[in-house]
Amino acid sequence: MMSIKNYILSVLLFFCIKSFSQEKAMMQSRIDSFEIVPNTLEKQEEYRRLLETDASLFGWIYYYRKKSHFYLSQRAYDSVLHYTQKGIERYHLTEAIPPLQESQMKNVYLYRGMVFTETRKFKQSTDALLKAIAISKKYPDRHKTSNPYIYSYLASNYLKMGDKKKALQYRLLIAKDSVFMAKPSEAAPTYNHLGELYKGFGNSDSALYYYRKSIENRLKYGHYTGIRAAYNNIGDVYRNQGNVDSTLYYYTKSKEMLDEHPENNMLESKYFTLSNYSYVLLKRGKIKESIKRLETILDSITLIEKIDDDVKSLNIQTLDYLIEAYSENKEFKKALKIAEQKSKLLEKYHQQVLDEKLRELDIAYETKEKEESIKQLEAETEEQQTIIKQRNIITLGLFGLLVLTVGVGVLIFRQRKLQNKYKTANLEQRLLRSQLNPHFVFNALNTVSNLVSKNSENTLTYIAKLSSLIRLILKNSREEFISLEDELRSIEDYLELQSNFSQKFRYTITVADTIDVEDVCVPPMFIQPFVENSIEHGLKGVKDGLIEVNIQMNDDRKLVECTITDNGIGILKASEFKNVNKPESFSGKIIKERLQIYSKSLRKKASFSIKEVTDGTGTEVNMLLPYLLED
Repeated sequence: MMSIKNYILSVLLFFCIKSFSQEKAMMQSRIDSFEIVPNTLEKQEEYRRLLETDASLFGWIYYYRKKSHFYLSQRAYDSVLHYTQKGIERYHLTEAIPPLQESQMKNVYLYRGMVFTETRKFKQSTDALLKAIAISKKYPDRHKTSNPYIYSYLASNYLKMGDKKKALQYRLLIAKDSVFMAKPSEAAPTYNHLGELYKGFGNSDSALYYYRKSIENRLKYGHYTGIRAAYNNIGDVYRNQGNVDSTLYYYTKSKEMLDEHPENNMLESKYFTLSNYSYVLLKRGKIKESIKRLETILDSITLIEKIDDDVKSLNIQTLDYLIEAYSENKEFKKALKIAEQKSKLLEKYHQQVLDEKLRELDIAYETKEKEESIKQLEAETEEQQTIIKQRNIITLGLFGLLVLTVGVGVLIFRQRKLQNKYKTANLEQRLLRSQLNPHFVFNALNTVSNLVSKNSENTLTYIAKLSSLIRLILKNSREEFISLEDELRSIEDYLELQSNFSQKFRYTITVADTIDVEDVCVPPMFIQPFVENSIEHGLKGVKDGLIEVNIQMNDDRKLVECTITDNGIGILKASEFKNVNKPESFSGKIIKERLQIYSKSLRKKASFSIKEVTDGTGTEVNMLLPYLLED
């Protein structure tokens, strides 16, 4: 009798399980075929109610993807980050996730990367976008239309982070997508970006090719602002080549396009065109008209408070044109005043970039603190639940948890302390490097002032070369480490400039054969201040001056050794002849502080020493610098 009852119960249980499985399969099939279209809050809610009927159903990642896309269209970035994070958490917690759901993660990571780019968190954006690419490679036939946008944001990120090669790599991938490039509105900006990158690499032929491709596509849909900008870009390429006729031709075409379509122009793009046309007038001998136009443009653009890359470029270009125009008109004092204005603008931009980096660090630190607090609260909640369920081993469990918590806490504290120490040292280095730039510019402007007061014919040439050198030094000073090749190039440019215009002297730069200047990276702006002191003080009054810069590797101390020697009047006499009316040099103090920071952060004894040559005819500076090897 019992056997019959058991048999009946087994049969009933089997059919119940089968019925439940069939019902679940039908619900999953319904969810898989459900599309949240249009993507409204009502449709999202309907889909969510279906998912909540059974916790084991798949579909949450698709739900979070659509929520993220909805808020992305509203520019509600906090909500986008919230729902993409929910999707990522669900993805990592789900075992044996179906391909249909896993492929949704491509766009989840894309949306997250887009928000990070818009909020200038380029490293976090790049991490998210690379994960999107990984999903794309796993499911190459799904969501293919989003690939160009992933590549575009990656290219933009790498460009902002200073890696032009990777930026070019991803722009070329976009150009290979025939479906995407078949749309002129997508192809035109892609070609323009390629032109900009090749112009930056100095590849004029490729730059011109892609700019013309951009114009060809913009003509198809009447995007005159873009065409006008492309004419300016082509003119820039020819100006860099020294081809004046072609430069003036394309700058004029840009102005004609502005006159024909005045309603289709953006503020900065418009002023680029007007500034370049003022250059055309200058080259055609209409100097006074050119000056008047440039002064008007300068008055307009100086009202823009925030200086981004485009505004900075527009200011610098207009100021350069104005310096040239004043110099052509023999108004050298006005040219000098504009050069000083340009120097202050670059300092302001550099300080603005530094302030933005500081704010990013503060925000990142606060965000990390909040995340750690949330994780700690979740861990404590889980711990309490474990204690309730496992009363038999509560004492042993608490003891083990306590030991683990203390150990992890100590490790987190030490790690955070090291990270904060590194951030502080890095910021101190940037602040100290930013102080050296005005010091260099101050001395350079003294030379310009002397040339102007003498009505020297070399004034314009000196200002032009000085402008290029300042751009190079500012570019180098933004990096914590640069290649030894770049550092020595800026030193050689500075020596050449000073020897030709400040005072006559000879110089040599010698690098040991064992050093690969491309692979060895050193901190910038260490050698230049000492070279500057040799010129300004050591060689003062010396007819046949000589400065020797010698670079070799100090293998015992794992440092780069740099020796700067001059045949000048020596330390003692230099101090006697030093003009008391000049501001006191503080570059030595700054360098000493920077070396102390590197010594602490890298645990290498970086240092410098200054001594007089044995026979009293000259000074020798010996400097030991930390270095890194390029990967």
